[in-house]
Amino acid sequence: MPTGLEKIRAIRAEERKKQRKRRIFIVVVIVALATLYLCIQGRGVRMYQPLYVWRCVGAFIRYKFATIGAASSVRNQLQSEIVATLGNSYGVIIERLQNLLLMLISGAVLALSGTVYQTSMRNPMAVPTMLGVSSGVQMAQMILVILYAEDAYTMATQRYILSYGISIGVLLVILLAGKIVGGKRFNIADLLIVGTVVNRLFRIIMNYLQSSMDTDTLTLYQEFAQNSQDYFDSFSDLTILVIVAAVTMIPLILMRFSFNVVSFDDEDAHSVGVQARFLRFYGILAGGVLTATAMIHAGNIGMLATVVPLMCRYIYGADFRDLLWTSAAWGGIILLCSNFIRGYTYINEYQIPVGNIISLLAVPLLIWIIRRQKTIFSSMEQ
Repeated sequence: MPTGLEKIRAIRAEERKKQRKRRIFIVVVIVALATLYLCIQGRGVRMYQPLYVWRCVGAFIRYKFATIGAASSVRNQLQSEIVATLGNSYGVIIERLQNLLLMLISGAVLALSGTVYQTSMRNPMAVPTMLGVSSGVQMAQMILVILYAEDAYTMATQRYILSYGISIGVLLVILLAGKIVGGKRFNIADLLIVGTVVNRLFRIIMNYLQSSMDTDTLTLYQEFAQNSQDYFDSFSDLTILVIVAAVTMIPLILMRFSFNVVSFDDEDAHSVGVQARFLRFYGILAGGVLTATAMIHAGNIGMLATVVPLMCRYIYGADFRDLLWTSAAWGGIILLCSNFIRGYTYINEYQIPVGNIISLLAVPLLIWIIRRQKTIFSSMEQ
């Protein structure tokens, strides 16, 4: 007869087996979507052979490693040799690859920030956009368009500085105000109330600025804010995205075991040696940085931070160690699918913003999850 310890080992082995299957499934989905995204080019649905596409990707990776620290003449020569071998379509596929990586990473960090916020605040509907981060990024974009008009499209450095400065500054002000309102005890409800008020103030200012814009400037701002991913045209911008995301996420990965305890009361967490207040503070701050990073590069896609963590929590459970990578993976997948759909959806030659497509996909999914949860709870009560 198996002992209790043997049963526990069997259960853990079965759980590890399920996790391996989940990882394999997600990797297969990402590779399949990436191949489809790179093979289908343009509105005319032009197809490239998958083998040719991945040859181009492999050549680009070899080119990047071979030209580390090399002179510009050497880089240009190698680039010319690759184009001569693979054809002019090589540049189109590499440009598409950049957009692919931009969407995958932006969706991953935004969905992960939603997971961190929902865990830190112990609220399944909490999202980073509640604390003014998205408003800060949009305000920075508006200021750039008002001051520089079309030149704002190419001012990546100024865009980074202004977006991060305003969004993180607003987040710190809200944290400080929430601390003052809550007194000695850090209250999440007070923090959300202060964040709502500050968000409303930002909306009033932005509405006033929009009303004072002329038609051309307003059109420029809407195009700039809704299609941010179209204005990052170098892998150096993608490198900045990767560096900021990695620096912010590494502590979350290292503390993934402790974040499960954050859902308890502070006294209970302290009794097992976990500083819940520090983890909660870092989670809120890291989630804000990740949200700003995603919205700078991918536009207004805040709905992703709400729906993906709820979906992953419903499918994979509430263990933060699983939610950490599943929410990141599915966030990238959903944003990539939405951007793929965006390339073929037009209204009077106007391309629908990716944020609107995410909302159209997310709302039915959110309703379905809520309905399923209510059905489960009702059956348990009976």
